Amino acid sequence: MSISKYFTPVQDASVTFDGANVKVRTSLFDDSNDDIESQQLLSSAAVSEKPKNILNDLTFKADEGEVVLVLGAPTSELFQALFHGHKSLKYKPEGSIRFKDNEFKAFSSKCPQEIIYNNEQDIHFPFLTVRQTIDFALSCKFHIPLEERNQMRDELLNGFGLSHVVDTFVGNDYVRGVSGGERKRISIIETFIANGSVYLWDNSTKGLDSSTALEFLSILQTMARTTRSVNFVKISQASDKIVEKFDKILMLTESYQVFYGTVDECLVYFRDTLGIQKDPNDCIIEYLTSILNFQFINKDINNPLSPVQSQKSVRSSIANNEIDLYNYWIKSPYYANWKKITSDSIKDMPTRDSVNPDDIKPIFSIPLKLQLKACTIRAFERIIGDKNYIISQFVSVIVQSLVIGSLFYEIPRTTIGSFSRGSLVFFSILFFTFLALADMPSNFQRNAVVTKHVQLHFYYGWVEALASTIYDYIFKFILVVIFTIILYFLAHLQYNGARFFIFLLFLSFYNFCMVSLFNWTALLSPTISFANLLAGIVLLAIAMYASYVIHLPDMHPWFVWIAYLNPAMFAMEAMLTNELFDINLDCTESIIPRGPSYDNITFAHKACAWQGATLGNNYVRGQDYLKSGLKYRYSHVWRNFGIIIGFCCFNLVCSLLTAEYITPLYTRKNILLWSSYIARYNPLSRKKKEQEYEMDEYEKGNNKRPISSSSSSLSLGAGIADDDSIKAPITSQYDKSATVQTQKHVISWRNINYTVEGDKQLINDCSGFISSGLTALMGESGAGKTTLLNVLSQRVTSGEVTGELLIDGQPLTNIAAFRRSIGFVQQQDVHLDLLTVKESLEISCILRGDGDRDYLGTVAKLLKLPANTLVADLTPTEKKLLSIGVELVTKPSLLLFLDEPTSGLDAEAALTIVQFLKKLSLQGQAILCTIHQPSKSVIKYFDNIYLLKRGGECVYFGHIDDGCDYFLTHDEHLTYNKETENPADFVIDVVGGKQKDGDGVLIEKPKINWTQLWDESPEREQIHQNLDTLEEEARHSGVDFVQFAWSQPSYWQQLIVILRRQYICTKRDTNYVLSKFLLNAGAGLFIGFSFWKTKKNISGLQNAIFLSFMNMCLSSPLINQIQDKALHSKDVYVAREASSNTYHWTVLLLAQTLVELPLAISSSTLFFLCCYFCCGFDNSPHIAGVFYFNYILFSAYYLTFGLWLLYTAPDLQTAAVFVAFLYSFTASFCGVMQPYSLFVGFWKFMYRVSPYTYFIDTFVSLLLHDRPVQCSVGEMVPGQPLPGQTCGQFMAPFIADQGGYLHNPKTFTVCGYCTYTVGDDFLAVENMSYSNRWRNFGIECAFVVFNFVAMFIGFYLTYVKQVWPSVYAFCMKAVPRNVFKKKTEDVSTITVEDSEDKKA
Repeated sequence: MSISKYFTPVQDASVTFDGANVKVRTSLFDDSNDDIESQQLLSSAAVSEKPKNILNDLTFKADEGEVVLVLGAPTSELFQALFHGHKSLKYKPEGSIRFKDNEFKAFSSKCPQEIIYNNEQDIHFPFLTVRQTIDFALSCKFHIPLEERNQMRDELLNGFGLSHVVDTFVGNDYVRGVSGGERKRISIIETFIANGSVYLWDNSTKGLDSSTALEFLSILQTMARTTRSVNFVKISQASDKIVEKFDKILMLTESYQVFYGTVDECLVYFRDTLGIQKDPNDCIIEYLTSILNFQFINKDINNPLSPVQSQKSVRSSIANNEIDLYNYWIKSPYYANWKKITSDSIKDMPTRDSVNPDDIKPIFSIPLKLQLKACTIRAFERIIGDKNYIISQFVSVIVQSLVIGSLFYEIPRTTIGSFSRGSLVFFSILFFTFLALADMPSNFQRNAVVTKHVQLHFYYGWVEALASTIYDYIFKFILVVIFTIILYFLAHLQYNGARFFIFLLFLSFYNFCMVSLFNWTALLSPTISFANLLAGIVLLAIAMYASYVIHLPDMHPWFVWIAYLNPAMFAMEAMLTNELFDINLDCTESIIPRGPSYDNITFAHKACAWQGATLGNNYVRGQDYLKSGLKYRYSHVWRNFGIIIGFCCFNLVCSLLTAEYITPLYTRKNILLWSSYIARYNPLSRKKKEQEYEMDEYEKGNNKRPISSSSSSLSLGAGIADDDSIKAPITSQYDKSATVQTQKHVISWRNINYTVEGDKQLINDCSGFISSGLTALMGESGAGKTTLLNVLSQRVTSGEVTGELLIDGQPLTNIAAFRRSIGFVQQQDVHLDLLTVKESLEISCILRGDGDRDYLGTVAKLLKLPANTLVADLTPTEKKLLSIGVELVTKPSLLLFLDEPTSGLDAEAALTIVQFLKKLSLQGQAILCTIHQPSKSVIKYFDNIYLLKRGGECVYFGHIDDGCDYFLTHDEHLTYNKETENPADFVIDVVGGKQKDGDGVLIEKPKINWTQLWDESPEREQIHQNLDTLEEEARHSGVDFVQFAWSQPSYWQQLIVILRRQYICTKRDTNYVLSKFLLNAGAGLFIGFSFWKTKKNISGLQNAIFLSFMNMCLSSPLINQIQDKALHSKDVYVAREASSNTYHWTVLLLAQTLVELPLAISSSTLFFLCCYFCCGFDNSPHIAGVFYFNYILFSAYYLTFGLWLLYTAPDLQTAAVFVAFLYSFTASFCGVMQPYSLFVGFWKFMYRVSPYTYFIDTFVSLLLHDRPVQCSVGEMVPGQPLPGQTCGQFMAPFIADQGGYLHNPKTFTVCGYCTYTVGDDFLAVENMSYSNRWRNFGIECAFVVFNFVAMFIGFYLTYVKQVWPSVYAFCMKAVPRNVFKKKTEDVSTITVEDSEDKKA
């Protein structure tokens, strides 16, 4: 099957630049086309000075079917400008950039789907399998029969070598899945599937081995030829075989084009015309990159001139800057030729104002209904894959319904029972509000993938939002059904079909409304902190204005409109009237007067102490209670249903519009732009002068950073361009400090096997050693390179490892000392975004090294990292360099592991890194690193290679040149040219079974068992003899590596460093800090004005309870804010710092708590000031002061509570579910929802266990102590005195026994009885007391301590002992095996390198 027939780019596609001056690095909102904007000039000596953000005189043409290699620093920015051509492409002169005969911006606006961009980042849904990911992409782009689509998928997976992982999760840095290289291939396939006419490949081969990268270029070349598309490719590192696949090369400096033509023309131009000689060991891309970086050296073999002198002579005679290179280019015949071609091409094009109609195609390949179907199916596949989340949701709902149902078990049909029924309905509404709120983190986490797919035009943004909403509706409906069935019948609500289904109907649609509302909130918010701010205010409005906390008659006129915009109010009215409208509520327990003195008095003289009661009746009709007390009417039920549907539709439409038009604007670039605008025009903001750093002196002396084909480049200087310079003595002040303390040790491993999932063997009987020098761990993607590194560095946390790891021939026993003596550079660049480069290096140097600041400056100088730049502002390349620097500053004295240290770097940067590693190895540092795509000049620096084949089997260990001879000796069919071919590519092709002929075409060769051959070879025997000798020498030296291992700083020192780090990260996160204070201030004012000047009647007493309850409801969004902030530090610790033994895990928890505590106290103080004094309660210090003191303690409670759940849960989504579950759980038992007198005997202990019981008791008792009660007329209980008695005489025995007072004790007619005299009477009924306040304070402190201790226990069990897999296994045992059988099998299909990029 040929898949090319399915790709349909625009016919005769071409991209033409005719002297275009293109502005790069522009923002979405920058409409300026001027190039004079206070820019730094390139060269003061330049005749024609141009700003750096302008690419000048771009003159070239790429025709259909061509693949163009683009080199130069501004490549990524140019690609992005072209990709967003209709928005951000700014150029002059007009019409100088064309797609075919169409002006490029106009064509991009009409057909944006034809311009496809792929960058080096691999963003996917981690819980989708490879099959599901590719199937989804194909279903979005190709409207073809399922069978053909499956064949197309299989061919793509086979072509990219992914067939063996088809049912494995894609994963990410924190979720176990396929390897990094395999994930990169998935990204490439997705981009292929986008089916465009112009492809922009931005460093897309990062992380691929050379063989796979060559296969990618071969496929790309074939696809370009067959589909007639235009492809521009940026590659950081590539072998000559890869470069030969390109039809043309475009070379760019910072501001100019300096060449365009074929590969041969390029070499002739620079080498022969300009006389820039090429080192025979340099591959083509290294040679060209050195020219762009002005690091080229003209070495003449017959001229003993030193490299430095040669370089000076070349630079003075050929090119001192990019202006010189540009001037040479425009004078060349190549430029004249292309200028003629482009000018004639544009001249021959017809002049038109619009795009050629023949070139316009529909933006989307499939109709809307199929987009929606595909996105909806994917939404369900996502949740099925994330078992932790789905299990936590079901467990939360089932447990909560069982607990609350049993709490309200068999609610009596009494007046007091009516309050319980209202509480039950309100709780049901509130619980699903919290559950909808808990989904906000997952909404943010999927935004990156959705944005990528929308840019690839897989679907509209609103379609994905609608599909996710459909999934949410269905999933939440299942939860509502489970919840309702359990709760409804346990609580003994009306056993009537109509009543039950109306309850279920309203709760379901209200839940749909909340799902859409909080989805809209998340889509409308640029950050999760801001989303939590909005959600917090919305949550308070929903809870307070549901007409249950504050009844409609008691709402202040300035806020009553909120109730009518609140779907919870309409759901509350409908659900409660549905339950109560047709029943009579017995009021025997609340009859007034009652007691022995009134036993013989007829009921005509008594009344119920309940709203809606009538004189002479011992019951209250439900509809009378609803009408008089709550202003509810049963006739409103179906009206309310329509209103709720209206709210649901409104929220849904708003969320869809927001997803389509607003959310795409929330890119990091735009957020930074908006922040800069705010800072610029905010009079309160001022710029702070950054502190200078030791290495800044170097930067000041060399503040012009080299130009590179990558976004960052490196240079050790010309003096280390060859082997001799590497071996040169160290002379500079930086080089002197670069000496590391090393000892002569031999680290060996024998018969290492690593097995996961019971029987999946990732490493198979590997043996080898490292003494000193630089060793490359090589193999094709999926061979187990990173897995072996993890095993040797003692970083694996799951599976079974067998075999021996020895130091100087002795088994390793002191693992802690071993970890302190090694360094490990991970494949993932995991750092805290809000630290600067300087601070990141400092922390690693202090906690894991000797604190040598001079050496720290040396490393920073060598890596050319900007000291005071935030990590968040670094390019991916610079983050990789920082990852290396973080380990180098620790001075690993025993062994340095590096996992893909050159991945993503340009050729010169990669060479510089390897040269630096070689320099360290010559000082005695033992280094083992995995490496992809090493060039010939890079591989020569390695002393040995350790070669793995797929299956984790060693097939060779020794020098690279000897390895080539080894393979040639054992396979006569192999051919290898030492002068022209790259030995690294050769050995990887051999062991990968991908042998190619001279044209790079795969050919069938006899398969050889290289593993068995190596095991039986004399070379392996010689290796073991050498190992024995080295171990003997090391033992005789008598040096114990443990004695020289850097001692870890004291616990106090660790705490000080991490405390300062967390403080810096929090201080710089202005969005988080501002959102926290705004949420507290806004909520405080909102609650305060809602309970403004609380009356002293009975409603005021009830409002005091709900005021206190609402104060504590605010903790839910505040906890979400805290968890999202603390998550970043936790992820960095789990992914990198824990394995590196950077500091003790308890330090992170303690530091995070100590940093958050002042914020919680100060923001809670603001809340108290905004809220308390609006409500009209006692302002005296012994009341207001104690209230404030306890609220500050509550802030410590919710802080430690949130951190406990975050550090116990496996991810943020699960933590959010835990918060919703435990918050509603504790709030249910505090006596607000259900009076203590109605608690089922079994649950009365929970009243004592719930921390909210004591906070509510304290807050309410402080507010109501000695507060006089003045009943309103409607709250007076009517009574009829006996003939001849006044009301005072008639009620005297009852008042003496029960308290209360009469409105007019001297009247002979209707008595107006008020139930309470002072607030303390009400407190006694509610099982509260002012005298308990200090007892409660002690218990509250105990709960804070409990949370604090539980936080440490939870982290220990989850991330140290890792109990979650066992919990999942236990849950799976409780489920029939066939339910998840297929998915379990999918998960168990793990590649050899599955564990490479994963953390526990």
